[in-house]
Amino acid sequence: MHARRSGHFNPKAHARHRYRRWIRWVGLAGFALMLVLGLDALGVVRQPNRIWQDTLVALQGRDVRKSSVIVVAVDERSIAALGSWPWRRSTHAALIERLTKDTPLAIGFDIPISESDPHSVEDSKALAAALEQSGKIVLPIQMYEGSSPLTLQPGCPLVASANRVGLDRLPVDDDGILRKIYLREGLRGFEMDHFSLAVLRVGDPTRFSKDLPGSPEGEDHLHTPPSGKWLDWERSHKLMVPFAGPAGHFRRISYIDVLAGTVPPGTFRGKYVLVGTTAASLGGLYETPATDDAGLMPGVEVNANILESLLNRHEVTNAPLWLNTGVNTSVVLLAFVGMAVLEPVSALLMTGALALALLVVSGIGTVAFRLQFAPAAGILGLGTAYTLWSWGRLNAATRYLIEASAHLRASASIAQVPAMRMHSSGDFLDRRIKGLAVAAQHLRNVHQLVSDSLDNLPDATLVCGKHGDIRLANAAAARYFNADSAEALQNLSIVELMRQVRSVDDNQPVATPASLARHPLAGAVQARDQADRDLLVKHAPSLSIDGQHAGWIFSLVDVSEMRRAQRQHDDAIHFLSHDIRAPQTAIVTLLELNRHDPAAMTAAQFRERIARHAHKALALSEGFIQLARARSQPYRIELRNLPALLNECIDDAWEAHASNQIQVVLDPSSATKAFCRIDRDLVSRAIDNLLDNAIKHSPPGSTIGCAIELHGDCWAVRIQDQGPGIAADRQATVFEPFERGDHGGGRSHGAGLGLAFVKTVAARHGGRVSLYSAEGMGCVFRLFLPRAPGSRE
Repeated sequence: MHARRSGHFNPKAHARHRYRRWIRWVGLAGFALMLVLGLDALGVVRQPNRIWQDTLVALQGRDVRKSSVIVVAVDERSIAALGSWPWRRSTHAALIERLTKDTPLAIGFDIPISESDPHSVEDSKALAAALEQSGKIVLPIQMYEGSSPLTLQPGCPLVASANRVGLDRLPVDDDGILRKIYLREGLRGFEMDHFSLAVLRVGDPTRFSKDLPGSPEGEDHLHTPPSGKWLDWERSHKLMVPFAGPAGHFRRISYIDVLAGTVPPGTFRGKYVLVGTTAASLGGLYETPATDDAGLMPGVEVNANILESLLNRHEVTNAPLWLNTGVNTSVVLLAFVGMAVLEPVSALLMTGALALALLVVSGIGTVAFRLQFAPAAGILGLGTAYTLWSWGRLNAATRYLIEASAHLRASASIAQVPAMRMHSSGDFLDRRIKGLAVAAQHLRNVHQLVSDSLDNLPDATLVCGKHGDIRLANAAAARYFNADSAEALQNLSIVELMRQVRSVDDNQPVATPASLARHPLAGAVQARDQADRDLLVKHAPSLSIDGQHAGWIFSLVDVSEMRRAQRQHDDAIHFLSHDIRAPQTAIVTLLELNRHDPAAMTAAQFRERIARHAHKALALSEGFIQLARARSQPYRIELRNLPALLNECIDDAWEAHASNQIQVVLDPSSATKAFCRIDRDLVSRAIDNLLDNAIKHSPPGSTIGCAIELHGDCWAVRIQDQGPGIAADRQATVFEPFERGDHGGGRSHGAGLGLAFVKTVAARHGGRVSLYSAEGMGCVFRLFLPRAPGSRE
């Protein structure tokens, strides 16, 4: 059982924390949404919306040079030519007659003529006749405010002679800018068309005969004139005026030019003609969203913009409250969803992108769908959402710093974490961050200490996850696995990396998926790798801060030297207790036999047997001493030519193979120059041992073949006999001390140290020894020694 650690993971506490966080998150989102709804409903951000909407209107200029609407302007030039204002009614009658002759669709006479004419009744009759004759005239209805309650009066007593009348009212907003009009307006029960709509109905009686643009829902408006009495005023079908451009954008023809007959015939044919004042001295000018350096816009041109938008269906209405609110709340909800998963910088960029997207959507709504959106509440909601989110994150960060500092001080460590001293400078968060930075630096020092300790461990050490992915490795591991660095081992699979490290008990890999999935307990396994190194593989579970199994720590201890020393010790015990003792015991037995029964054998037989056992003991001692020297003493390395050394060994073995009627021959293909850096005496003795082994196990009359062969970077001394061979199941141990090949029919009486000596000498020179044999086919031994650098075949 593992003790519970300080700061351990508590699932219930974590669940409660997540629940509180989401409740807090939903509360903040709800507050932001209520703010957006309130701003939309109360119109608190009306002015920022107006600025954006005015910008869109100014950017949507249209070419009206070929428009069906023409303005006949009472301009400064006309006033200069006709005298001071107002002009005689006969003058207006003459203008109407000229306009009527050009067959326009309708004439909107947007000039106040309610004043009595000081000249004659004949002028009024002439104007009435012109109105009746034209049949296309629309006169304005004016609003007058005086000492009496607000009243609606006709433009002149001749209103009955006109085709239609319209309410000539252009309301301005509280900031003095004209943006909207109402197509229907008036006292409750006496509503009438706007002047521009009345002109359109004269020219096209079927237009808007059923439905008018704008919302049909009426707006009650209590108007308070100077008299102080309330008027029950109703208006409906509100439109935002989509101005085609600044003042002077529509085609203007001077009043005096029409009156003088200098306008080409057909100019007004099939057109809507609006007659009105444009001279600044006469007033009636308005500031509009399209106002620029050209100055304020005359009322007659405002009506021209309204009429042109109705003709070409460019009218713009306010987006329904539900749609506008839905768009604004949607971006705020998207912001909260994004902030729940994004980093601070990404959240800030997302907030800016959503605000830009909201503006783009509102612009598209105006251009494509003729709906005017109010995005200010949504943008303010985005700002509020980001502010609330930042506050929430800051609050969470502050709480975390407080809790983290407490956990750090309470956690067990190699070195105690110092208490976080509160710095005097900076705000509360800065002080906490500085305090945590001190603790973090301390933990980095501890981490560096642990990292250095791991890296300086003499044994190969690997730290992996539960599934075997390597996360840490030290320099010894990099050397063991022939990696460029410890980092090169990271993210590799320990199962694949240690596939050739196998248990000596069952010859199975020590790291397998099944072993990694077992119960996390420490242990050790004796193993051997592909390089025939003896290993002690230790493994221990790695635990997380909450005591959960997080992975494994593997340590590969190379115990080859220790095992070799143990084997040498065992060899020495075996040699002293068995091999060297046998001939000595035989000598003692012979002496006892001779003492008790001198006649049992002749003196010559006695001496011959004593000598044979003494020589055997001496040979065993010499072989064991030579093997011990080959294993432990330093070598005297020098450059030698192997063919010359092989020839010397063949010559030295002449007596032995000649007495046994065996021929030793050097293969004609054998190399003549094969230089190696070797200890001459030890290599010579190793070759002698191979030759002696071949002679012992070769039948009389057979041949032993010798050669020097090139195998890659090594020279190989080949000794091939024609003996009975060695069984396959005995070949793996033939090079072990005190192991005899037991060649069938051979004359082997040794202790089994000769081939062990050959293997030891080969390994100490960086080479190896090999055996190829089959029963009845003889044996082929090869002693591989590295080529000397720069040597040639």
